[in-house]
Amino acid sequence: MAGIRKKRMWMTLGLAIVLTAGTSVFYYQKAKGSKSEESQDVVYTVKRGDIRTSVTGTSQLEPKDSQIITAPADGIIKTINLSRNQEVKAGDVLVELTNPTLENNLQKAKVSLASAQKDLNDLKEQIGSLTMTAPISGKLTLANGIDTGSSVNKNAKIATVSDIQNLTVTIPFLFEDASQLAPGDTVDLDIDGFMLTKTGTIKGVGRDARGDLKGGKLLDVEVAIENDSTMDAGLKAKGSVLKNGHTYQSQDAGIIQYGKMATILAGAAGTVETLHVKTNALVKEGAVIGTLMNDSLKSDLSNKQNNVDQQALAVQDSQDKLDALVVKAPFDGIFSTDFVNKKTNILTTLTPGTKVNSGTQFGGVASQQNMQLPIQVDELDLPNVKAGMKAEVKVDSLQNRIFNAEVSQVSTVGTTTNGVTFFDVVLSIQNTGQLKYGMTATGEILFQDKKGVLLLPIEALQRSKGKSFVSLKKADGTIENEHEITIGMRSKTQVEVTEGLKEGDRIVLPQLKKQDKLNQADLNRLRQQFQNGQGGTSQMSPEEIANLRQQFQNGGGAGGAGGAGGARNNGNANGGNAGTGGNGGGARQNTGGGAAR
Repeated sequence: MAGIRKKRMWMTLGLAIVLTAGTSVFYYQKAKGSKSEESQDVVYTVKRGDIRTSVTGTSQLEPKDSQIITAPADGIIKTINLSRNQEVKAGDVLVELTNPTLENNLQKAKVSLASAQKDLNDLKEQIGSLTMTAPISGKLTLANGIDTGSSVNKNAKIATVSDIQNLTVTIPFLFEDASQLAPGDTVDLDIDGFMLTKTGTIKGVGRDARGDLKGGKLLDVEVAIENDSTMDAGLKAKGSVLKNGHTYQSQDAGIIQYGKMATILAGAAGTVETLHVKTNALVKEGAVIGTLMNDSLKSDLSNKQNNVDQQALAVQDSQDKLDALVVKAPFDGIFSTDFVNKKTNILTTLTPGTKVNSGTQFGGVASQQNMQLPIQVDELDLPNVKAGMKAEVKVDSLQNRIFNAEVSQVSTVGTTTNGVTFFDVVLSIQNTGQLKYGMTATGEILFQDKKGVLLLPIEALQRSKGKSFVSLKKADGTIENEHEITIGMRSKTQVEVTEGLKEGDRIVLPQLKKQDKLNQADLNRLRQQFQNGQGGTSQMSPEEIANLRQQFQNGGGAGGAGGAGGARNNGNANGGNAGTGGNGGGARQNTGGGAAR
């Protein structure tokens, strides 16, 4: 069908060429026989119209954003939420796979990470313990053999700190007396070596009775003593309690002890580098009592940290692979299996429980919000095409509709066919809901576009010494052959006049010479080529093509020139449209304006 359609297009284009060329010959003959051997003056009346320059191309619409949906890894389909054609939203779960190997790898990676993190934390604690501090306030007692330069193992005892501000003593009372006592009761203490009694407070009364030598039962009572700096551990003390008019006397003495003691252990193996205190020195909680030295710990820290980082990456990699097994829609659009198989609904074999390999294709998702039209631009027009330029798109199946577009990509690598180099240019189009994938459309990139300006045929313009002139026919019939004008925008067929003329002025066009016309033999041969379905100039020699193009550029056989241009642009009918305006470059660059359009 495409070949037949193309042949018909060429035949129609050829007839336009033949008819237009024939009209030119007829006009020449009529003019020739009306007056003399010389043609009469051809006068053009200056008028306002539209002028534009552009380049066009035709191809099929395609989505700007599309993605094939594939299995990211080997696995088993757990869930599949797809039909042959359906709308999807970004983030919708399309397919979910399971893979026991990946799940097992993740668990192993997590265990390895936890072990590496534990080793790192332990090492950091060891490094932190190289500086030894007092855990509580009190009197410090160094362990035997601890001095500057001493070598110690991890967890070796360095010193003990005793809280001398708060002392305790446990003393026995008769069971029946102790049962009358309670925490908070005041105890008078008789301490060996002290003339005066000290005061303490009962902290607690024991519950387990024990026997004495006389067959009685005793209960231990713990007494807290606030030290006034006169007492120390090791002293013996008895106590009595006066309560409810009755005195309860302890049956024996107890040994005074420190209320709290804390041991300082070496957190790491090493050598005692410094000691800031001596035995029996009073220290405050948090005070530095000395430092240990171990150079290998700091170098080990870097290795441990690197190991943790590597294990964390392994966990993340395994997690990412598992997360990828949940395939989601990348954006809003249409899912279809036709993107990978137009003949068969491949989803019929892809059901839950089915094993699939990495790369298995489920279909594709295409966004309908933005479409694009890739067209080919002749190398001669490429310098005029820039990203961001405005364009218009017409769709064959949507008559009388023009869609605004923009040049989004311009290729830097061309493709040469039959000696002509084309470059791919992509037009982006905002879809209003009517554009569909695969529709045939023609894109026109606008270089310049002006409306309601004064226009002249390009052949009316004369140039000399950088200035522009026309032959102006005055009201009295005389002709000013070098009437200077200022021109603006120009196309292949027309030129804008900005100064020197006004609407309604009459311009004498240069006359064509007889030899500039196509002779009847050329016309018949060109007609025969199009009737045979050939591409206009495909049977001509390069010299004949050049001659034909030159004739049309000089204003002769305008329609035929358009046909030749169509052949240049892969048979694009737009070449014929340009030719109707009287110029042969329509295939490379469409132009038009005023009456020509």
